[in-house]
Amino acid sequence: MVVVDVKSEADFQAEQSQKQAEAEAEAETIRARAPQVLAAAKDMVAKYAAGELAGQVQRTGTGLGYIIEQEGSGPMPEAGRAVSVQYAGLLTDGTVFDNSFERGSPIQFPLGVGRVIPGWDEGIALLKEGGSGYLFIPHQLGYGEAGSPPVIPGNAELVFFVELIKAN
Repeated sequence: MVVVDVKSEADFQAEQSQKQAEAEAEAETIRARAPQVLAAAKDMVAKYAAGELAGQVQRTGTGLGYIIEQEGSGPMPEAGRAVSVQYAGLLTDGTVFDNSFERGSPIQFPLGVGRVIPGWDEGIALLKEGGSGYLFIPHQLGYGEAGSPPVIPGNAELVFFVELIKAN
């Protein structure tokens, strides 16, 4: 073990207070984006439901649909490694069922190990760090026939706006 620094209790508390203030400021910045992000996501869902995105949505072999909105300049995430993702989840009727923006912090999880729905494990792997896009997740890659009552009905197709904040 190596001692890197010795601080007084007062210095330690001041440093912790500073970190807390910075984290709260970051969360407030994220929360402030929520109305704009949700409005754009609802608009995208309406276009999707109306069939206006047919030429833009790419499909994988599993049926996952996606549109890369911003390419990102960081690394691609690796299976088993932690990722940090901001998201807004909607049903195809435009109902928002969950989003991280209003909470002010991204979700973190290990990619590709089944900790999230299969559509997320597959879709997030398509983004580079700093990238964003939309995932159009068929029910078999989401919550299946059962759904996740009372919020997500059975056989529901889901649409997510996602931003890959960090690929560790």
